[in-house]
Amino acid sequence: MYTAALLLPLFSAAFLPQEEPADLRTAYDVEAYDIDWVVVPESKELEGRVAVTATATRSMSALQLDCKDPLVVLNVTEADSPLEFERDGAVLMIDMGRELAAGDKFTVRVQYEGSPAADNSFDGFHWTETPEGKQPWINTSCQGLGSHSWWPGKASYFHPDDKPERISARITVPQGLYAVTNGRLLGTSTDWPAWAKVREGDWKTFSWAHNYPLETYTVTLNVAPYVVVEQQLSVEGHEDPVPFIYYVLPESAEKAAVQFAQVPKLIEVYSQAFGPWPFPDSKIALVETNFWGMEHSTAVAYGSSFPAWCRENEAHDPYAKRNREFDYILIHEMAHEWWGNAVSADHWGNFWIHEGFGTYAEGVWLEFTEGIEKADEFFQRKLRAMPRTGIVYRGDHPVSGDAYSGLIYSKGSAVLHHLRHCVNDDELWWKTLREFNITYRYKNAGTAEFRALLEANTERDWSTFFEEWVFGEGVPRLLGDVQSNGTTLHVDLSMEGDFHVPLDVTWTEDGEPKSERFEIVTGDNSFSVECAVTPMNIQIPHLGRIPGRHKVRVP
Repeated sequence: MYTAALLLPLFSAAFLPQEEPADLRTAYDVEAYDIDWVVVPESKELEGRVAVTATATRSMSALQLDCKDPLVVLNVTEADSPLEFERDGAVLMIDMGRELAAGDKFTVRVQYEGSPAADNSFDGFHWTETPEGKQPWINTSCQGLGSHSWWPGKASYFHPDDKPERISARITVPQGLYAVTNGRLLGTSTDWPAWAKVREGDWKTFSWAHNYPLETYTVTLNVAPYVVVEQQLSVEGHEDPVPFIYYVLPESAEKAAVQFAQVPKLIEVYSQAFGPWPFPDSKIALVETNFWGMEHSTAVAYGSSFPAWCRENEAHDPYAKRNREFDYILIHEMAHEWWGNAVSADHWGNFWIHEGFGTYAEGVWLEFTEGIEKADEFFQRKLRAMPRTGIVYRGDHPVSGDAYSGLIYSKGSAVLHHLRHCVNDDELWWKTLREFNITYRYKNAGTAEFRALLEANTERDWSTFFEEWVFGEGVPRLLGDVQSNGTTLHVDLSMEGDFHVPLDVTWTEDGEPKSERFEIVTGDNSFSVECAVTPMNIQIPHLGRIPGRHKVRVP
């Protein structure tokens, strides 16, 4: 075992050459994580072993990983040979013992232990008990903390651009409990892991594999006396059926049967809107958790109130406000399988690729199931809740915690709804969303890539739109009147804010419908339209699709 005290002299100028960048995590690209966990509920201890397989992208002699307290690193090896290491806060530095050149592949294994804990009701490693039966109920959620809060690796909290190509995990738990993580269950075993401490009692190991890229914060560990319900779904775009599985506490089985009956329709809607289900060789899954919810890839955390069951049984729904139109956690977190899990931000400045698109998908669910009017109403409420200041783009390469903001949900989704209004061609709009998801599926992308696809499909320059709405501050405000004077239709508006927005006005002439789109710019705007007869039924049908608080009078 190596300790920081013993290794202080190790990391000299020779070990960390001055010409190397400070962030040595950019010197390699992770290919895979192969993880072992032993979960000990009685003492709230976690034993782990993480094998990191990676390729050097430039010359390197030191490997930098992320690993937070209270995790204790026991040893680091390569091909069973020990490597020297030291800790400095959340930084784990490993001496590779040789110089690696660009293109060299390596596998380093880190063994650790600790008692990671929850920071609050959402973030962290949650050691709890089931409401009935008082059996262990253990879940993880680490988007706000980073995956290095409970297992060492190259955390996407800092580097979302480095998605491992695959992950596999073996979870050992006491008999009678069920362990769930990402991917597909390969099998179970009662053999005790040779690398772990010997403990009394009967244990069971669950082996899983997820052969798709994913962000490390979407890696999950869930342990409980789960009831497992599985069915095979025919999913658009895939020849073979995809397993849909949910894992819930015994006391929730009846509620889940009602609530999760919506899932096949949900997968159908999102597959139509954004492209086929992204992970057919893993699973579609929901796991009941002791916190509200999280988009863990192919094992979505669900801690909501089963609102459909609540309505059927006239039971109290503690999340009734959030579940007004739909089960928020179900609809929103499942959307992340397309936006965030399949397509991930190239850096956290583009966090809206996850949360803005994920929130926009909520409106898509309403539109496909209840009509565009319901979706418009939904986004109008989002607009009212949106702050008048703030920028969707979160800056150049911040860490996840600094980039996170409610603005990327509300304004991010409102920008997309408004952009669709500006495109004014639904065929091209849906084509662009599907192409964006499929083109960058299992990869990373940002605002520039989305804009490029939109411009290719619409054959229009959208630079002004993105500068104003994604990189610009705040939202506009329209003030003024749209009215008629005899046979002349007058549009007289002023706009606060540096924006260009399209304003649709409709009216009738002798019962015949008419419409025109006007471009409104900063300052005063005046337009006149000569009509054959006095225009009637003057309306601004889509004012709610323009983010901001407007005061425009019509007759």
